[in-house]
Amino acid sequence: MKALIIGCGFIARTHIEAIRKLGHEVCGAVGRDPERTKAFALEEGIALYYTDLQEALTCDADIVHICTPPYEHARMIRECLSAGKHIICEKPLCIDPELAGALAAEARKAYEEHGLVTALCLNVRYYPANIEAARILHKESGNGVKVFLGSYLQEFHIPPHPDGWRFVDTLSEGQRAISEIGTHWIDLARAWTGLKITGVQAELGNWFPERYRRDGMLTADEAGEAVHIVTEDTAAILLRFENGGIGTLLLSETAPGHPNDLSIEVTNLRETCKWEESDPCVLKYSEGGAMEQIVLPACDRLSTFESLFRDVYAAAEGKPHGNYPSFEDGEYISAVCAAIRESGEKHCFAEVSL
Repeated sequence: MKALIIGCGFIARTHIEAIRKLGHEVCGAVGRDPERTKAFALEEGIALYYTDLQEALTCDADIVHICTPPYEHARMIRECLSAGKHIICEKPLCIDPELAGALAAEARKAYEEHGLVTALCLNVRYYPANIEAARILHKESGNGVKVFLGSYLQEFHIPPHPDGWRFVDTLSEGQRAISEIGTHWIDLARAWTGLKITGVQAELGNWFPERYRRDGMLTADEAGEAVHIVTEDTAAILLRFENGGIGTLLLSETAPGHPNDLSIEVTNLRETCKWEESDPCVLKYSEGGAMEQIVLPACDRLSTFESLFRDVYAAAEGKPHGNYPSFEDGEYISAVCAAIRESGEKHCFAEVSL
């Protein structure tokens, strides 16, 4: 199959590498800036490059990978569906739950009427340890899971750090840590157990509300253009699940010593599973007493993208495939994130509206 890439950033390069490892062709790239897009295409060995999406969609690509910020997703998804293209979109689907619901509905209609496949890039669920955890916890009934414990800690927004769209109010749409890193944990909790979060109580922390823009960076030093930041660095969340289970989740993008540390642990009161992305091939498991280690086949981050894309491309080709993350998953995650934001801002318990 032939793929068109929208976006010229780091994650686009990851998509390209995974696509090629699966034996598919990247036939074009789309970006905003002509010179940067040309340079990106030359670096990646892509023959065609565009700054106009409508023009790009006239090429013979079968599938489009949307690797842009979420505020651009809805427009691009709709243009790609209108052009008859299959889609893999980076997470989150979008920030507004109503818009996410509309996109999910449009994706269902496009599949029913034209066979177009749409998927969301929630790659973390594809680590073999996470697939094994889901198998264990689904042996009897996911309804037995009662306790959830989780965190996702990173350090990349401690000043000084690169500036970008996340720090522009009109583009971030009021969320940062919640949707940027919380998305993967919210998806994993459901992938492991089949259970949805139905309510939340959250506290939000914005530790550097005044930052200063200088030379493409945001710093805490009072030199440069003052930038007022309204989005959260940290979220501490109590969770209620649809079966009555409860849990806690801590998200932070200002945690020194944590380049990328996702952790999830759940118990059904008979057994416990725990996974940490820092040791991705190990699932910790206990039926009482000390945790044992279940060592799964070696798998790096790139391999999870390959596994996800393999399922989506097989579906697009009408071949047998596994379940892959859908726009409906994106709608659910958007609703949970919106409830977390509402709870944190209003200091109240918030229901997840779906």
